[in-house]
Amino acid sequence: MRFHWLLLSVFSSFLLALPAQAGKLVFWRFDSGQNRLVFTTDDRVQPTAQLIPNPTRVVIDLPGIVLGQPSVTENFSGTIKSVRIGQFDAQTTRLVIEIAQGYTVDPQQVKIRGISPTQWTVDLPQPQRVNSSPDTLPPLPPVPSPSTTRPNATTTTTTTSNTSDTSGDFQVTRNGLFVRLERNGDERKISSKRSRDRQKIEFELPGATLSENLLGQTFPVNNYGVSQIQFEQVSGSTARITLSVSSSSPDWQALYSRFGGLVLLPQGGLSSFNNGNAPNSPAPISINIPRNQQQQAIIQSIDLNSSNTQLNISSDRPIRGSGNWNFNQGVYEIRIDNALLSDSFRGPRLGTRSAIYQLRVRQEDADTVLIMVQPALGYQLGQLLQSSDQLLALELRSLRTPYEPNPVTRPPVVSIPPSNPPSNPPISLDPTPPPRPNPPKGRTLVILDPGHGGKDPGAIGIGGLQEKDIILPISQMVSQILEQQGIQVMMTRSSDYFVSLEGRTNMANRAGASLFVSIHANSMGAGRPDVSGLEVYYFGDRRLSDTIYRSIVRSVNVKERGVRRARFYVLRNSKMPSTLIEVGFVTGQEDAAKLRNSNYQRQMADAIARGVIEYIRQNRL
Repeated sequence: MRFHWLLLSVFSSFLLALPAQAGKLVFWRFDSGQNRLVFTTDDRVQPTAQLIPNPTRVVIDLPGIVLGQPSVTENFSGTIKSVRIGQFDAQTTRLVIEIAQGYTVDPQQVKIRGISPTQWTVDLPQPQRVNSSPDTLPPLPPVPSPSTTRPNATTTTTTTSNTSDTSGDFQVTRNGLFVRLERNGDERKISSKRSRDRQKIEFELPGATLSENLLGQTFPVNNYGVSQIQFEQVSGSTARITLSVSSSSPDWQALYSRFGGLVLLPQGGLSSFNNGNAPNSPAPISINIPRNQQQQAIIQSIDLNSSNTQLNISSDRPIRGSGNWNFNQGVYEIRIDNALLSDSFRGPRLGTRSAIYQLRVRQEDADTVLIMVQPALGYQLGQLLQSSDQLLALELRSLRTPYEPNPVTRPPVVSIPPSNPPSNPPISLDPTPPPRPNPPKGRTLVILDPGHGGKDPGAIGIGGLQEKDIILPISQMVSQILEQQGIQVMMTRSSDYFVSLEGRTNMANRAGASLFVSIHANSMGAGRPDVSGLEVYYFGDRRLSDTIYRSIVRSVNVKERGVRRARFYVLRNSKMPSTLIEVGFVTGQEDAAKLRNSNYQRQMADAIARGVIEYIRQNRL
């Protein structure tokens, strides 16, 4: 049986995300009426696809993505038999669309499209009946990566006819050779030796098992000075790979990837080959490193200095890095060529007052380390400096704004009960919350209103997901971000208790708040899991709602349902600019999965806070 792989990215096999940084599949849906599969991840992904016969299946693998739940199978009637979602290996989720027996699809009509780095669609043509299922199928057509993955970059698709019969278990890529295999946990080191005539390089892999497609096979390579590669299983627990090379070829090294495969690279990197025989490879990047040190550097650690003003990247050898903003992702990307992450790599611990909000590090391909930095609110990134041959430093600068708190002179928070309380207080508490602080004079005050609470759970969605449990942590994170900017915040509830609608607006009006921001989650009922998305409401002036809405859709992967006018009680009865944000639908299959995720909640909170700050600055409150 022959499998046919489509390499959607030349580096797809080498996206070696750190285990702690693995993304998740947060949503998928197959529309049988349109033969369309839609899926969403919480981190960008570069899928690979293959078409398999007997029966015909379209298989999509998501490297670096985990399912986080048991396998799922959804059966259909008609020409599409089923869709299955499962964990292929520890770092790869697999989606399988199985065509009904006796039908097939034209692979040239299968359309795989990246709407964004985290949203993909797979459109199938109408399956056609065949007399018998073919033993082989032509490969799926190449599909480019979404343009938002790397702006202004040229996407290169590599296909290698020499390896079309290997099921993707052996691939020649622009950064070396890749072999898919299994390991049984044996951590003994890979050994290598070169023949006396220097024309054979042999690797012994203890604890490794080759796939059936590779056993006893020899394949032509004809790239990088390698004429062919041979695979043997010399024992039940040891595999052997032999490269046939020219006598002048440099030595090669073998490195295990985190996706259960093996990467084969020439020592000194592919810059050793200047004859242009690397498939689709760009001109080598010149780096100013002495000749005797032109080996891959090992990135050992990334640390914040004690003054929170510099991010330090240290290596065991000289390194050079380049930095650019990826505005589609909202992160600053630092690329370090000719480098690998250390097996004992460690990153910084990011506290609530760190200058960096989020840091992600991964081995983007066989010799490039990618570091993605997102500054915290109140900080901006400076220059990328070469502190020494083995140390890169990224400057971190604090923004001195009118809203930045002064830790020395900030007035104390005092608790003052309201004057002349009514005999029947409008706030019904369950249980009794702590007393509310009176805001300092002359300081912007934002009322954050997490809807519902206590005996009122709000909307109840998929899997019993309750609105009150989603919006409270989001509101608390918004409060924390605003307070870090020196903006005074009062919350209508700070834990799980009930507050009436009248009590919420009375609190804001008595305090003389500058803004009122109510946070909710939406519902369309159990019968409409197809409805998901963001909605923001206003009653009078809509500028606050517009600003927050723009901030969210710029940085959060959420469907846009617009800004609308509504006569909600809290909007009609608050005496300051007010808005009500529906962060998503707890009854929506797509939104519910996201809203359970603490990282997604943090993204939503960050976007709301940025919108509030932007409005305050625009209106000089």
